[in-house]
Amino acid sequence: MILFLCICLTGLPCLTGAADVERTLSTPAPEAGSVVDVTLSIEEIAAGGVVEHLPPGFAFAGSSLPADRVAADEDRICFALLNETSVSYQIVAPEKGSGEITGEWYDFVNRLNGTIQPSRIGVDGAGATETAGSPGPAPALLIAVLAGLIIARGRRQ
Repeated sequence: MILFLCICLTGLPCLTGAADVERTLSTPAPEAGSVVDVTLSIEEIAAGGVVEHLPPGFAFAGSSLPADRVAADEDRICFALLNETSVSYQIVAPEKGSGEITGEWYDFVNRLNGTIQPSRIGVDGAGATETAGSPGPAPALLIAVLAGLIIARGRRQ
């Protein structure tokens, strides 16, 4: 039982008020050469960062953050965050191509990090399908439930 409680308490930061970042695209199916607006909605990160990875051929074109808080290199864009609740940036679609925009967030104050749910994008709709659903339960929650079932099963035997 003590093991079960320890596992639950370990997972508690993952289950309550933890930082989170969500991405929205102005369109998942841009025309060749058009600009796509990407918005990152940010919760609970006082000081941290976001790293975004673009599909091949898509190019970074600008951001709402000051230039000294953004670093772009080929398919990777790094944003330094200081109490932002949202960040927007623009990318230019190539002549053809598709893939996923992926990313990670980092909360330096609370020493947390996580991934941002991937967003499919494809020129003229190529390979672009709407990403549905939400992330599954936190791994700590799954471990806590599993540990509880193992303990309960052991007591019945």
